Amino acid sequence: MDVITVALTVIMMGFILFTGALVALKNTITYEAKQLFMSVIINVAVPFIILNGVFNTELTDDVLHQVVLMFIFSVSFNISAVGICFLFGKIIGFSITKSKQLALLAAIGNSGFIGIPLCAAIFGPIGGLLAAIFDAGLDVVVFSLGIYLLQSEDRFEWRHLKALINMPLIAISFGLIFAFSGWDATVLMKDLASMLSALAAPMAMLYVGFSLPDLFRSKQPLFFRELWMPLVWKLLILPVIVMIILSFMPIETMLKHILVILTCMPTFMLSAVLFSRYTDKEQDAVVTSVFSTLLALGTIPFIAWLSTFWIG
Repeated sequence: MDVITVALTVIMMGFILFTGALVALKNTITYEAKQLFMSVIINVAVPFIILNGVFNTELTDDVLHQVVLMFIFSVSFNISAVGICFLFGKIIGFSITKSKQLALLAAIGNSGFIGIPLCAAIFGPIGGLLAAIFDAGLDVVVFSLGIYLLQSEDRFEWRHLKALINMPLIAISFGLIFAFSGWDATVLMKDLASMLSALAAPMAMLYVGFSLPDLFRSKQPLFFRELWMPLVWKLLILPVIVMIILSFMPIETMLKHILVILTCMPTFMLSAVLFSRYTDKEQDAVVTSVFSTLLALGTIPFIAWLSTFWIG
């Protein structure tokens, strides 16, 4: 992995994040404006990253093999990570409820909002496509196991899975069908996908930046006692464990590097929405998401540097 490329990409995203914070300091960014940003990112920019990957990647047997491996790894990793973090919480004395909540914040990363744009910027169209497959597996875990753990009555309902039907998943389905059909994308389709996919990374970081002033102005506490646990596990321990395991697996080096990058993503943004709906700890989720994103600007290049020694 080219560590310099990773570092420069993350630095640029950091500059955009702080630009968003400066804009929010000087202007009132309404809730509706933030929702519009979120909608454009999720429903336009990210789907076109996926389509850009499909349009510019020859769907060989090797690529299909990578797609299948990525989905299997995503589901396996996210379930295992939640379980490990839950057990750690219990071992050090947290209650069952607190351990469940912290396990989700420590294990589930922001692969869709930040991971897909970052992988597309570092590894090209194939990176964006494979990151989207990883995010699809993550969504399966979040909207099944994740919601089950957050509900106080511990009852899972099938209606919760309707959130899996979203634009990125539709884009993956359409893209694979298009690729299997043997059709070639026109120059217009490729240019449109390339142009709209470029919106994802800057808009995602601007959105995070917009949230910073309100967080620091809030009368709610900026920290909570257990904050260290999801930050350390999400940004450092889990990526290192994955890195070591991958170094012994006989899979493509590029796929290993993409997996390492995706496993060191900050806490998923959707945590605030889910915690607000199923718990009374929404502020904990917001604080964890924001601080993990800020710290990830430093830990992502560090993990990428480590992976050059473990993986090559």
